[in-house]
Amino acid sequence: MKKIISTTVFVILIVSMLFSAGQKEAKVVAEKDGFTIGVSYCLLSAPAVKVFAQGIRERANELGINIIEVDAGWDAQKQTDQMNTFIAQKVDAIVLNPVDSTSVVPVVKKAYEAGIPVVMGAMDIDVSGKDYVVSYVGADEEDVGRAAGKLMVEHLGSGSFSVAIVEGVAGSDPQIKRTAGFEEAIQNSGLRVVAKVAGDFDKAKAMTVTEDLLMRFPKLDGIWVHDDTMCVGVVQAMKSMGYTGRDIAVVSYNGSLLGAEMVKAGDIIGTAVQPLVEEGSMSIQVAYDAANGKAVDKWYKDIILPITRDNVNDYDPSLLW
Repeated sequence: MKKIISTTVFVILIVSMLFSAGQKEAKVVAEKDGFTIGVSYCLLSAPAVKVFAQGIRERANELGINIIEVDAGWDAQKQTDQMNTFIAQKVDAIVLNPVDSTSVVPVVKKAYEAGIPVVMGAMDIDVSGKDYVVSYVGADEEDVGRAAGKLMVEHLGSGSFSVAIVEGVAGSDPQIKRTAGFEEAIQNSGLRVVAKVAGDFDKAKAMTVTEDLLMRFPKLDGIWVHDDTMCVGVVQAMKSMGYTGRDIAVVSYNGSLLGAEMVKAGDIIGTAVQPLVEEGSMSIQVAYDAANGKAVDKWYKDIILPITRDNVNDYDPSLLW
């Protein structure tokens, strides 16, 4: 199979400094005068968000602009406060990686009314807030779920099967839409969702909830895991309780190196590439362009690239985080 060619990644040095303007955790990535973009992350310690942030920082340095980065720590109120600070500081634009898709709508509207363009990065805003953002950079989360459901149905075949979903943080755009897309894809099959549990995009928690799942449903046929970080914990739980990838069909998403290794090892049947560095890079570029009066698309949509046992050896490792 034709190999997928990766984008060149430029190695850069980020000079950071703490600043105080009601946000002690905020950092200025470069000491430069002029154009400034505020960036609020849902949880910067999450592996996927770290990779997204890498793309943010690389493109900001290439553009020669300031970025102010803050970490909401999966706290919706904290993120709202951060957004209010950006508005008070009169930043030129904002990239928002939201804790949840709904709670941010009022403050995003406030930024819109202040004339500050907001770009949703890697996770989208609720439909009620669409008019207040200039663009979304990321996947169709329902398509992500549909692709996972299709893969699960194809793997398990005809018959009656019990499956569970290990979800991300409740209320987040991926949690809502990845589950909805999966359920839609399996609707006319023999698959039945018997449980949904919150793994909160955390490996340790995903391991704990999976152990509980397998105690409650020892004959489970499949698990849809919302991301590769949690999937590592899911697979660890399965192994600790005597299950293998042959016993339970596991599908994940994100396209991490660990995800690809789990596919190769036969621990899971598939994952998919999420171009997180490119999402971060494009989010900053779109915010910069919008603030400078350039026309931007309403959606810069990821292409979902499945990784299965059939093609895992054909992926350029540099595409995976």
